[in-house]
Formats: sequence, structure tokens, C-alpha cells
Amino acid sequence: MLLLIVSVAGIILNNVLALHQQQAGVHDWNIKLFGELKNIQVQDQTIFFQNTNNQNGIIEKSTGQVKQRNTLTLCDSYNYVRYEPNQQIIQLYNEGYSVLAEEEIIGNIDHCLIGLNGEFILIYGQTIFSTFNKKFTEKFDHQIIHAGYIFDVPVVVLQKQTEICIYQIRESIQQNYCVQSLNNGKIYQFGNTLVYQDDQFVYHLKEKSAKSIDKEFINKVDKFIGLTQTLVISENSKKKIVNLDGQIEYELNQDEYVIQNLETQKYYYSLKQKENELFIVTFDRDTKQIHTDIIEIQTKSSILNAFLIDQNKKQFLIQYQDLQTVLVDNKGIRWTTEQSLISIDAVFYEKYENEEQTHKNSYYESLEKHGTNNPLFLVQNIISRILNEIRDLQEVATHFIDNLGKEKIQTREMEQTYGLKQKVYFLTTYGTLLCYDTQELSLLIKLQINNQDKTFKLVAHHQIDSNLIRHFDNNDAQPTHVLFYYSNEKKRLNTFVLDLQHGMIQQVASQSSNNILWTIPYRVEGGPGQHHNIVILIDEENNIFTYPKHDSLNTKEIILYRNDNGVLRGYKLLNNQLVNIWTINMKDEILIIRSAYHVGEENPRVAIWDDKKVIFKLIDQSNFAVLTSDGDKLKLFIINAKTGKIIYQSVQSEADFNQPINLVFDEHQVFVTYYNKSQMMFEIWTVEIYHAKIEVSFIKMLENYYFTKTPIIINYYKADFEAFFLQQVYGCPLGIKYLGMSRTLKSLTKKNLLIITTSGQLHSLDRNLVSTRRREKADQPILEYSLQSAELPPYQYQLPINFLNMLTYHQTFEIQKFSIESTNLESSALLLVYGSDIFFTRIAPDKTYDMLLDNFNYNALIATTILIIIATKVLSRLVKSSKQVKQFYLN
Repeated sequence: MLLLIVSVAGIILNNVLALHQQQAGVHDWNIKLFGELKNIQVQDQTIFFQNTNNQNGIIEKSTGQVKQRNTLTLCDSYNYVRYEPNQQIIQLYNEGYSVLAEEEIIGNIDHCLIGLNGEFILIYGQTIFSTFNKKFTEKFDHQIIHAGYIFDVPVVVLQKQTEICIYQIRESIQQNYCVQSLNNGKIYQFGNTLVYQDDQFVYHLKEKSAKSIDKEFINKVDKFIGLTQTLVISENSKKKIVNLDGQIEYELNQDEYVIQNLETQKYYYSLKQKENELFIVTFDRDTKQIHTDIIEIQTKSSILNAFLIDQNKKQFLIQYQDLQTVLVDNKGIRWTTEQSLISIDAVFYEKYENEEQTHKNSYYESLEKHGTNNPLFLVQNIISRILNEIRDLQEVATHFIDNLGKEKIQTREMEQTYGLKQKVYFLTTYGTLLCYDTQELSLLIKLQINNQDKTFKLVAHHQIDSNLIRHFDNNDAQPTHVLFYYSNEKKRLNTFVLDLQHGMIQQVASQSSNNILWTIPYRVEGGPGQHHNIVILIDEENNIFTYPKHDSLNTKEIILYRNDNGVLRGYKLLNNQLVNIWTINMKDEILIIRSAYHVGEENPRVAIWDDKKVIFKLIDQSNFAVLTSDGDKLKLFIINAKTGKIIYQSVQSEADFNQPINLVFDEHQVFVTYYNKSQMMFEIWTVEIYHAKIEVSFIKMLENYYFTKTPIIINYYKADFEAFFLQQVYGCPLGIKYLGMSRTLKSLTKKNLLIITTSGQLHSLDRNLVSTRRREKADQPILEYSLQSAELPPYQYQLPINFLNMLTYHQTFEIQKFSIESTNLESSALLLVYGSDIFFTRIAPDKTYDMLLDNFNYNALIATTILIIIATKVLSRLVKSSKQVKQFYLN
């Protein structure tokens, strides 16, 4: 008995410690990405990179982690520049930053070169600015199509009407020579070599002259190679390394990738990925010998790009078509990362399923099987019971001992139970599906979508019943993810299904189609208690079809709307027919459209308890909001999709349309953010919709809605209403790049506004602070039937910023959007923000709803539990002793 009590107490103690760790621990993580690489430079343990998004940065060679990334203009691997238009200065960044020049320029800095005297040469538009000899500026009348070097001498190439001209930049800008050309040419630079090519002319651009090159020869070029002034051509299913005169040096297979070598002219390096093996081939130009190294790499993708990192160690940085990036050397793989996360199409989640291991006592199994009165099993049952009771006690003790100090295991199980630890899936534009654990950041699944090119774009992602899908090898009746990809060029729609349980992607359909406008998940009712889910697709020609195919589709009324080149059109889908029911010609340019309906939030809380009255939010999920622009005016319209009636419109002036603008419609609230030029601040414009009916008496509410036979209003949500629209504007000291709303499981707790700032931080803002119901003055009396609140603080234009609500703390990231997933705790949600960086955290805007406070006294709980156990043991002994004394006196 004592052992059992101690075991139970230990289990309670372990759970309390796990809960404490779960609430006090930090589960945030972030990933900085470098994306698809364009150029790199290596210095010691640092890789300086430039990607295809024109971002520059630094990768730590030993780990593959991005230490720094920016959108500055790269001068060399050490110096960067950026123009600050507000201050009209050019800033130089290296170890710190300083003012390089006070200069007003138009546009951005396109190129930055280092002159022979160490000066900075900046090119913006058709202007060249140099810091040499107290600075000089020269503007040309023709387009600068290239800026680079020929044997360390800075040069620019100008495109004139019928020729290109090469200028060198020393103490001044001097024209070297001009050659005949067309107007659509390109410049290729490899090592110290420049090659110009247009539809008619091809030149090798040297310092003092240009040499013509055979156009047919250049058309075969697959790749230019570094310092050797050689290139790779594709011819007759083979690749050949040749010089600019066409002389062949080395032949290789078509599937081999030749690496650009900027370190030496002695070797050629080529890579070949075959199944799960990487072949590294070294060709010695002097001895003509070939050496091959083989490294095992698990991938099904082909090589996109590769760079030589260290020639002595034969160290290479390889990027595959799916943007898996690997650093390898002669000893194997050093690190690997998934850089396709830099471009995400969709994010979705999957909860873990906890499998509880339980031991069933064989004594009770025997009783169930043979009955309680069977004499043949009586002795056997008694022995079995004794043995199994001993075994059960041993298991309890073993479980207690095993879990001592294993708070992390308890924490993980609890987090999975409450949905705080889930699987997150990223579907990228590179056709990869990556699954990570939201807590441990471990890659669980990697799948690749094949059989389509880059013209196919993701149209929609839905879940349906897997047993409805034909030609799909899955007998489990579980929801299956369906992906629709459409190519506007090929006018084709591809359909894929994701079987997450078995880790596979399968293409199940491909058909000719017009552009898809709507994809609607729909529940088809079957027999009693039976239903299944399908997806309705409608193209721009109003053709209606379903997946999986459903011949007799009789839908309930579905209301749809769309922006048809500035004309809003409303439609009704009923019994497989799409009918236009209203049209609104918008005079101004439509910027954003947002719906009041959000999947999974069909039954929000309607009533607001405020002091001594009840106010009712007017929530109609068939409403949608439209933002339009007219000069510097920002116009807001709220429209009912069923009737096409504009139920509300308003306008704000002095809006700067060069700054980010956001629109969010949630329940009864509309939030608009924009930059006000006169206030020189971002503003949050709030519009709220309320029911005209306000209840101030609890007794009258009972009489009107519960005790009378003819209630006045049965349901505020469905009854005829008189709406009150309130609006207010607040100034926000933070720059607002993106605005969204947190969410919860049942929409019962508070939801905050989530702001991605222009500086790359994430801020959580209590939306009560931007409520329209804040009274004008603190001492202003509030009428009994007024919508103004006595509980909210008085109105102030500028919002206070609590930096403790900065979810990214002091860190800044390149982030654009976020994805929110509810948990099994109503107060908490998982928040993932992504862009060039990824940041994950948990949020709990209303933590006290179902979680302990941060200052909860765990020590007192533990001490109380121990005292209860001791007291129980002492009292049991006292009771037993008192019974013995009483029995003694009776005898």
C-alpha cells in the first residue's frame, strides 16, 4: 500500500515538473535561408553568397548556417553599399557602417565596383559615381548593360543604337572601343573573360579590342568555366570542354555537371548523381588522368548548381533541383540543408497520435473468458491473481523509477496530447513536401512532386476521403490531402494526392482545363449518418466539375463572388448550375478583397459581456470587404454577397500607396492598415458591426427569451436586424508590413492582431486597444444603452507599444506571411512566420483560460502533495491504534 501511494505521488510529481517545464521552457526556433545560389566567394571559414533574389549574405562553412543576409549592393566580399532616400546618403557597410557620400540618386544602386586606387564606383541607372579624387559623377545617354572587370580594371559596357561600347574606369572614364551590335544582347562574365551575344553578333570582349566568335558555336554553350577561358558545349548527346577557338580538351557524358573553377587552371571537376551516389570526377589537364571519388547521398533530384569550395580537400557545395544543398569533401557529407523552404506555397499541420501501452491482468482476462463460477479454473485463477498482482506492483515501481528525472519525456507526451507538439508540412514552389517536428525541428518526411514542369502553379489544397479516390493504393478511410496544380501555358490541370500515413505522393488525374477560379470543399450527404467530402472546381468559362468525379451533384445554395477586371460579380451555385445574381461596377481600382468567412470558425461567440449590459456582435459570414484607391484616398466597402448590397462605405485620405496596405475581416470587425502621409505614421482603421439591441437587465432577458411563449428574438444571428457601424482610427508607431489575426480552437477566447513590422519583427497587439468602443474621455458618462465601454481604456490616437509583446524579441527576420494552427488548448495556438526566414513560436493571448499562470507556485503544490501523503499515513496509523485501544477496553 505504501509503495502504491509513493508511486502515485511520484507520477503526480513527474507530471507537475513536466507541466512546469512545458510552460516555462522556450520552444521558439528559427531558420535563416540562403535560397537558390547565384554566385559565391570563399574566404577561410566563410562563404559569401548572392542568390537569385539578389540577396547577399554570409554562410558559415562549417555548419551551413546563415550568419547574415541583406539586400545591399555587393562591392566585394567585405564591402556593401545602400542608398538611404530619406537622408539622401550612401552608406558603406563592412565591419560596421559609415556614410560613404552625401548624394541624391534616383532609384537604387545597380552595381558597385572597386577601382584600382581602392575607390568605390557606383552605377545607378545611366549614371556612374566614383569616390576617387574628391568624387566625380558622369551621366550617359545610353543604357549600361554590364559593369565588371577585365583583368582587375573596372569596365562598363554601354548599349548604343547599333553598337556596344566598352569604357574603362581609372582616374576618369575613357572609351576603349565600340563594335557593331543589336539592341537585345547579353554579357557573360567568367573569370576575367567577357563574352557578348545577341541574335546576330558574338564577341570575346578584351581590354583593347573585341574578337568575333562563331554564333553557331556559342549557341551550343551549356556553361562557361572560370580562369581557363573554356566552356562546355552540348553536341550529339555529349558534353565537351572546348576553348574559345573550338578546340576540344575533354569529353564527358550529358548527365555530368562541370564546376566553374576560379582557383586554378590545372583541373576540371565534374559531378554526376546516379541513384543515391555522387560521383566526383577530377581531370588533370596536364597528365590527362582521371580520378573518381564516390559519396553516398540520398536524393532523387538532379544537380542544379555546384561550386568549388576548397581544392585541397576536394570540397564542393552542391545544390540540387529541389534546392537540397550539400557540402561534401573527400571524407563525405559535412552538412545538408533544405533551401526550398525559401519559397513556400502552403503550410498545414498534423497532430501526433499517442499510443498508450497498457498491461491487462491475465487474471481478469481468464474471468472474462471462463466465467466466475467455473470450478475447473478456480485454483488456477487464484494462483494467476496472486502472480499478476505481484507483477502489476513490480510494473508500477519500475515505471516510477524509470520516470524519475525524465521530465522531458513527460513533457513531450503532454505536448502531443494537448496539440502543442505537432507535425508541420511545407509545400514549396520547387515541388517538395517537407515535414518537420514543430518542437525538435527534425526532418521527418521529404517527398517530391514529379511529372510536371515549373509552369504549373499550386491552385488549391484540400482534404477529402481517401476511399473515394480511384487508382489510389490506400484502403484506409482517412482524410487525404489533394493538390491541384494548373499551367496557364499548357491549359492543363494536374491532381495529386498526399498519403501522409505511408509517405507518398501520387498523381491521380491530368486533364485539359481553363483557368480555375474557385475550388470549394463540399460535403455530400449519403444515407442516415453517412457523408463524404469532395471538391467542386469552377473555371473561368463557368464549367463545373468535381474531384473525385460525382455525377449527380445536387448542391445546396453556395454564394460566390469575384473581381472581373474591376467589376464585382456575384454568383449562386445551385444544383450544378452557376447563375450570375448581381454585378457592381467599381469606379476605382480594387486593391484587396477579404471575406468574413474563415474555415473552422463557423460558430463564433456572439455576445459581449460589458459591465452591466450585454452587447451583440452582428456576424454575417456572407459579407466581404473591398478596399479601393482613388488618388490618395483609401475607400472601404462592406458588401453582402447574397444580395450584392453595399451595407457600409467610408474613406480615409492622405494614404501612401507606395507603403504596405492590409485588410483583415474577422467576425464583426474590419481592420485596415496604411501609411498616413500627413501624420507620418502607419494607422489602423477599425470598423465594427453591432446589433442595435442591447440588454441591460438580466431579469428581462430571462422573461423575454426563456419564460415567454413568444420570445422577442429567438436568435440574434438569424433574426432581422438593425446594424450599427462604428469606426475609429489609431496611430501605430510600428511600421506595418503584414496584418493578421490569431485563432483558437472554438473561438471562445481572445484573439489578438498579429503584425509583421517593416523592420522584420512580429508583434502581438491586443485588439481591444483598437476597438471602436473606447470612449473619448475618461470622465465621460456612459449611457445605459450606449455601445461605448466602461471597461476599455479611454481613446488615445497613438497606440502604446508593449515591447514584451514582441514575439521575435530583439531578433529581426525577412518574413512576409504567417500560418496559425489551433491546439487542443483553447488559449493556445502554434504560429509559424515565413519568408526568406522561418520563425516558429507558441502564442496564448488568453493564457489563464486553461493554463496556469507563469507565477504559479509549483513548490507549494509539491510540498502540499508530500504533506497529504504523510498525513494520510499518520492518520491511518492513529485510526488503527485507536481501534486497538477500544478493542482492549471492550475485552
